[in-house]
Amino acid sequence: MDNVLILVGILFIASLILVRSASSLVTAISVIGGYFKLSEFTVAFVLMGIVTSLPEIAVAISSALSGNPNLALGTAIGSNIANLTLIIGIPTLIAGGLEVRSIIARKDALVMFVFGITPLLLLLDGGIDTADAFILLIFYALYLYRLLSQRSYFSTMTNHISKKRAITSLLVFVFNIFIVFCTSYIIVGTSELIAEALFIPIVIVGLVLVSIGTSLPELAHGLTAVKLNHNGQILGDILGSVVANSTLIIAIAALISPIKIVDPQTLIIPVGFLVATLLLFLLFVYTDKRLTIKEILLLIGVYVAFVVTQLGFEIIEKSVGG
Repeated sequence: MDNVLILVGILFIASLILVRSASSLVTAISVIGGYFKLSEFTVAFVLMGIVTSLPEIAVAISSALSGNPNLALGTAIGSNIANLTLIIGIPTLIAGGLEVRSIIARKDALVMFVFGITPLLLLLDGGIDTADAFILLIFYALYLYRLLSQRSYFSTMTNHISKKRAITSLLVFVFNIFIVFCTSYIIVGTSELIAEALFIPIVIVGLVLVSIGTSLPELAHGLTAVKLNHNGQILGDILGSVVANSTLIIAIAALISPIKIVDPQTLIIPVGFLVATLLLFLLFVYTDKRLTIKEILLLIGVYVAFVVTQLGFEIIEKSVGG
């Protein structure tokens, strides 16, 4: 038990460092975007959608190299469920709601839905091989191209940023990427040790523990965006992260080591909750053109239901198996 408490302490400290670094990334990205006169929405999608996915990328690489790419798959699915419920929910509750009036933003939510279910369709044949991975990479490239083509639809950052400040922010940006990458490895490794010490199945590690740990940058970004009154970045970051998780992250793992589903029953609950979450989120964005407090509370409730159902299923399986 003492070892578990020590591991929890390490996990807590690493998480604090991760959140702090992610907050610094938000400021640096805003300055860089202002220097190049990019829109706030584009900055959030292109940069934060990738940067905040670095922990998931770290998980994908490390798990695939260790011969367990299914951990990356579980983390990607769990992260997407968390992002569209808990992670976007907390900052939105603080902000008192989130406006989604832009036609482009709503269309991007629809694209996010399509890309979000694509890897699930590829899993129907029992796994994701190298060919599937290249398909996902092509999808991600098309998504970035579509995003960049939207640049003219959004207002640009008009604040004058000096070249010196932009270079300084770029250095801060690179340094904090390094910190995020290192701390994410610590979070993943510590989470796995905790899971082993408490005899928690590996699927719970990816779907619940690791997915929450690797989603902390998105949460930190959302909280910082609310504090700086940059609410438009919250949605951009979440949608970009979901697309990255569904395409780039899974593709990286599959390219290193093909993903094979030995027991499809282990994915029934998470896949079902992911599809339901994607549909619910899309419905809320399109109907009210705003995420209200009631809708956010419902989404958070979905996440709680997912965790409780997944844990309950594992407990039952373990008792029956025992």
